[in-house]
Amino acid sequence: MNRQERNAVRKSLNVSIRDGIAAAATSGFGNNYVNPFAVALGGTNIQIGVLNSIIHFIPALMQLKAADITEYFGSRKKIIVISVLLQASMLIPIASIPFFPKHFRMIALICFCTFYMSFESLATPAWGSLMANLVPKKRLGRYFSRRSRIVSLVTLVTTFLAGFLLDVFNNPSLTGFTIIFLLAMISRYISCYFLSRMYEPPLEIKREHYFSFVDFLKRLNIGNFGKYVLFQSSFNLSVHIASPFFAVYMLRNLGFSYLTYTIVITVVPLAAILSMSYWGRYADTAGNRKVLTLCSFIISSLPAWWLISHDVFFLIGIQALSGFFWGGFNLCSSNFIYESAIPEKRTRCISYFNTINGFAICLGNLLGGFLAVHLPPVFGHRLLAVFAISAFLRFLAAFVLLRRVKAAGNAILCQKV
Repeated sequence: MNRQERNAVRKSLNVSIRDGIAAAATSGFGNNYVNPFAVALGGTNIQIGVLNSIIHFIPALMQLKAADITEYFGSRKKIIVISVLLQASMLIPIASIPFFPKHFRMIALICFCTFYMSFESLATPAWGSLMANLVPKKRLGRYFSRRSRIVSLVTLVTTFLAGFLLDVFNNPSLTGFTIIFLLAMISRYISCYFLSRMYEPPLEIKREHYFSFVDFLKRLNIGNFGKYVLFQSSFNLSVHIASPFFAVYMLRNLGFSYLTYTIVITVVPLAAILSMSYWGRYADTAGNRKVLTLCSFIISSLPAWWLISHDVFFLIGIQALSGFFWGGFNLCSSNFIYESAIPEKRTRCISYFNTINGFAICLGNLLGGFLAVHLPPVFGHRLLAVFAISAFLRFLAAFVLLRRVKAAGNAILCQKV
């Protein structure tokens, strides 16, 4: 790499931080309030389960062709910019839903959110492949921990601001949701601008680097990367049995105000900010797998703690624990994938991984919606029974499947698929 390329890479990594700031604002104003929006629209537990299932199922299908589409365009940056531009545009109809007829609102939310998440999913493999090329392998943990700290801080601030706006505009017209989704749209357009300024290292994809989804499935239980995919998808299935319903439980069952709800959920990114430096350094020395093992067992216990008390300060403590260990888990999950595939196959590996993971999340959401209606109440709430089952299945996935995954090290785990 010559001096000009090194400068271009360095500038791109700085630009990526700015993109992360804007994307975090989109998450804080928009993504974090999709489920509260569904609650405000009068969505039932089943409808909210279906919403969270479909917005993962359709994007998962699209992931099957994400690598082919990227290779057709011949540029990872081009597909990232186009996808993010289209994603930002979908926030306009989402912000307009309060003006729709009441009987059509939940259907509209499901449809528009599906398009929104689909465009995001199309950009994800190309972005992951591009960033893995730009960030030196020895600095993966430190760079992404720094980026994640900044992203988490912005997510924290914008999530809190969104909750404040919802509390101020708490009226039947749902004006507050229109405002925060429009702010999310502006943030995503800004993110798109920064993405367009990034440098894309040349990458030649040869015929020998191609492998089909069927080839990938055949090696799921053989190769180390395949075993990791099985663990991650099973773990996320267990997580998403419960995850859509924490907002429902707080807003509907416990009767929290939007401001109280916001305070509880913003503890997660705050704790993640404080944890990132530690996890980044620890992962670079001890390895991503050790971090994943520790974090997955702590994360598995978290839903069960919700059965003990519904006191706000107790829940804030749980959320602090959640943010700290989810911070390490998410950081090392991404880095494990980046270091496990050669550059020429990385986009396809990420897209196939996301396909399987997306199907698992979809199944988890559907199962959670079904259980939320049919399980007997625990301590007076059916959702607490859902949380207990989620905790048990998380422990099962962590104990049985993660132990089969070896540390990536310097091995090329997705070279032969």
